[in-house]
Amino acid sequence: MSLSLRSDRVVIDQLTMDDATALAANRNDPAVARFQGFALPYTIEDATRLVAAGDGPLPPAAADGAVQLAVRLPDGTLVGDLMVAPWPGGSHGAELGITIGAAHQGHGLATAALRLVIAHLFTDGVEKLIAYVATTNPASLRVFDRLGFRREGLLRHSYRSITGGILDEVLFGLTLADWSRPDHDFDIIAFDADDTLWQSEDGFRTAELRFVDLVSPYVPIGVDVKAALTAVERKNLHVLGYGVKAFGLSMVEAAISITDGAVPTSIVSQLVETARAMLTEPVHLLDGVPEVLAAVGATHRIVLITKGDLVHQSAKIATSGLAHHFSDIEIVMEKDTATYSGIITRLGVPPSRFCMVGNSVRSDILPVLALGGSAVHVPYPLLWDLEEAPADHGRTFAELVSIRQLPAWLTASTTAPAG
Repeated sequence: MSLSLRSDRVVIDQLTMDDATALAANRNDPAVARFQGFALPYTIEDATRLVAAGDGPLPPAAADGAVQLAVRLPDGTLVGDLMVAPWPGGSHGAELGITIGAAHQGHGLATAALRLVIAHLFTDGVEKLIAYVATTNPASLRVFDRLGFRREGLLRHSYRSITGGILDEVLFGLTLADWSRPDHDFDIIAFDADDTLWQSEDGFRTAELRFVDLVSPYVPIGVDVKAALTAVERKNLHVLGYGVKAFGLSMVEAAISITDGAVPTSIVSQLVETARAMLTEPVHLLDGVPEVLAAVGATHRIVLITKGDLVHQSAKIATSGLAHHFSDIEIVMEKDTATYSGIITRLGVPPSRFCMVGNSVRSDILPVLALGGSAVHVPYPLLWDLEEAPADHGRTFAELVSIRQLPAWLTASTTAPAG
């Protein structure tokens, strides 16, 4: 075999006997070996045998036997090795595996090396690639997610670590069709609900004004009643979460607190009734939403991701008439990177194939961009104070005037994934 693949980051070529010492040093590191199949100690003799056995044609020409390739820096320094093995009994696929020395991990070299080899294999006639990654190896999971592999399955108790533990593995798969698609072609379009698909903040603003009118007569001069309510909401977020019920409790607490208990029970009763009315308010869809969901759903898998009270959000979804559009519906306590990461993982797509559509930069845009996904901002005229995003967030993303523009943006955009 004579193979040399080069980028500005890495070189992929054949291992030689001169690499045996560096190869053994990399593989003999427990931090490297803990996610690999070889035992420790990994000796020079082991490395020599691997070099001798690793020469041969790559799939699809290879009939059997894994080929081990060198991963080097442009100056020739060996930083790891990369395995390409044909599928038993199948000529159209190959399995990939990679080992990078601890000193060179965390610099994107595994991603760069795999990208070179993947492009070569798909150009050379391979139709599908797979990889197995331990669920306890988050760095490698991110690498294959980033490269566009799909999580095709969970293999339980399929791998024994060097410490003797039995681990689960994720089966990753990448087809030629996946690899050939443009970067801005998404598998999943996710939609926020409140103030993206239907009105929400309007009701809260009306309730806030009513709170100010009802409570102000019992508050000392100089107290900002609206600001006091917002402060109580902020304090209660980590306990009460989001939604009308949390808002109602915060109104009652704020009324008692800022009046030093002087607010009459009749006023408190009216605040409770205000919250109750909000819970029974019909859903008011925003302009064009049903048509847009139908259009996007014809070409993409679409999901709904909303935060708030489970009972109320479920009721709004059920009465909206939109539930049938979504393959998955997620009602979450918070929209942060951890939440989105878990959802994207469960959906089985890489972040690069996921796009979130919503009205809140703080909740719908920034956490998704941080994961390597894309996001489309559709502003709503009203935004809750606690949804304001930092002015210096440093991210760029698509922004549409109306959700009606989304189907055309998905068809024509050449800027996604944004950020």
